[in-house]
Amino acid sequence: QESPLTAVQMLWVNLIMDTLASLALATEAPTEQLLTRPPYDPERPIVSSPMWLNIIGQSLYQLCVMMIMIFAGPYLFDIGENGAHTHKPSVHFTMVFNTFVLLQLVNEINCRKIH
Repeated sequence: QESPLTAVQMLWVNLIMDTLASLALATEAPTEQLLTRPPYDPERPIVSSPMWLNIIGQSLYQLCVMMIMIFAGPYLFDIGENGAHTHKPSVHFTMVFNTFVLLQLVNEINCRKIH
């Protein structure tokens, strides 16, 4: 059984995600509201309820999409020879990898501002 993502692909995803996340934080323009807001309550949890909803929702969405791509992708996209659904692992896993990267990029864009 071959893994859908290789170690090099996972390192590539990590590099892209960390770079884009740092750029997103560095390029966000500061607002006056940041200077005038009161400090956070130290007793308040770090991860708020809207954050938990976003985390759980995005995780379930990505899990469903990736499971569909891994298990039904060859049949959905007709990856095979002569109409047979004998997929070529390199084409199938490339589609899985690209889907994973796009899902991560969309997640980064969606989670920039929660409040």
